[in-house]
Amino acid sequence: MQMADKSKKTRRAIIIMAAAAVILSVCAIMLNIQSILLFLQSGGRVEDGLLPGVDASEHIESVPHGEIRYLINKNVYFRNYHSKGNIMLENPESSEYDLKIMIMTEDGKTIYTSPELKPGQYLENDKLSSVVKPGVYDCTYYACAYVNGEYCGEVTGTLSVTVSNA
Repeated sequence: MQMADKSKKTRRAIIIMAAAAVILSVCAIMLNIQSILLFLQSGGRVEDGLLPGVDASEHIESVPHGEIRYLINKNVYFRNYHSKGNIMLENPESSEYDLKIMIMTEDGKTIYTSPELKPGQYLENDKLSSVVKPGVYDCTYYACAYVNGEYCGEVTGTLSVTVSNA
């Protein structure tokens, strides 16, 4: 009879441990659901040509040697933290540099890093690189220039990022 009781206790202990593991796994998933949603949302696509919807006079036609020039939206809007926002980047065809844009909040958190744009390419919409709570953020962006993958310098500026909770 003692063997049967011991067996029941062992089975009960195994069931309790399995249930605890399932509960812990569910909690871990719930805590990371924002990161998972961000990861699952596909990013924007780099395209060749000019950024659509921009007045023809706004496009940069000539870039002096050694200068970093680009178009960027100064008021970026995201419907929520995992949707695509209207980043609107354009690297002019006359640029000598490939460009990568990073956006940081005032507290130094990097919330966006663009794919590399070669001269003559644009990116209209893209998703954030990290989870951002709803709100309006004053940010600094860094337009980093590269030639053959080698860093050549950067230009900084400011912009506003709005993340809605829609």
